[in-house]
Amino acid sequence: VKAVLRRSANGHSTSRRRYGRLEIDLAAHEILADGRPVALTAREVELLRLLVTHPRQVLSREQIFERGWGSWGDRSAVSVYVRKLRDKLEADPRHPQLLVTVWGVGYRFDPPVA
Repeated sequence: VKAVLRRSANGHSTSRRRYGRLEIDLAAHEILADGRPVALTAREVELLRLLVTHPRQVLSREQIFERGWGSWGDRSAVSVYVRKLRDKLEADPRHPQLLVTVWGVGYRFDPPVA
């Protein structure tokens, strides 16, 4: 029922959300920055999905790794993929506004307040 309610009567997906200069449609794997498409890998989309679906909630690197990669592998992959996302999505990747590091804890998606 919830899935049906998320769709409009015309059958169009209503999963498109705007976060400042970003438009994100996770169902379609479409990301726009300032109206231009941003090419993301499947792994980057899944990481973005995890962060966007938990706005303002800090997720530890371990939580992110387990949900995105499973239980084994190199945990530094999380930092690498967050950096890649910042390079592609942030207006100034050196001073991120959306994908924020909470030092000593993990990462948080911080959408702009409307």
